[in-house]
Amino acid sequence: MKRELIPKLLEIQDLQLKYRESEKNLKGLQAEFDIFKNEKLGEIKLKEENLINIRDQIKKLRDQQREKEDQLVLLKEKLTNEERRILILKNPKEVMHMEKEIENLKSLISKIEDEILNLMIELEEKTKTEKELEKAFNESKIAFDNKVKEYEEKIKNVENEIELLHIEIEDKRKEIPTDDLEEFDKLSKQKNYKPIARVNRDVCEGCKIAIPKVVLERVKRNEIVNCPNCGRILWVE
Repeated sequence: MKRELIPKLLEIQDLQLKYRESEKNLKGLQAEFDIFKNEKLGEIKLKEENLINIRDQIKKLRDQQREKEDQLVLLKEKLTNEERRILILKNPKEVMHMEKEIENLKSLISKIEDEILNLMIELEEKTKTEKELEKAFNESKIAFDNKVKEYEEKIKNVENEIELLHIEIEDKRKEIPTDDLEEFDKLSKQKNYKPIARVNRDVCEGCKIAIPKVVLERVKRNEIVNCPNCGRILWVE
């Protein structure tokens, strides 16, 4: 490997490391997105089921109310007719019997009116609960949709970043002779994609171990030297 190629190879190395980091970030982001969707969709589904359930209850209560109201209309009509009939009755026994029947009708009407009132009170409470559940459901959906857009935008940005890095890496690799590139790639696979290590304060940044002075002198003389500890090509900027 030619010494003068190392700065360009270092650029490729840095870009490749950034590329791998971006890929890692993308996978993490996608996994996080999947977990978020599974959790929140479950919560939204539960809220939707609660809303459907309360609406079913409201429908049943309204049906019961209508049924009671229809029954009440018929009973009141019957009461009116009975009250008219009693006025023309002559037989005392028939009058007594009719009076008893009228009392029973009035009692039944009063009972049904109470039932209707209770149904109306229950309906009012259920309707209030429905509005609260509907609000919670809609807010959850809006929050979910906004978060989904946020995740999708983040993922798209990272994907674009990866694509741009790929193009830049390929362009720079074209500037390197094939033999040198093959040597670089081989060492790159062996050294966790860090075949070249910068020297910082006489320490190899690849393995974080101090470099012997004799080795350091060779590096400073612009020789191609591998770190005696980790085997990476050493470079002093």
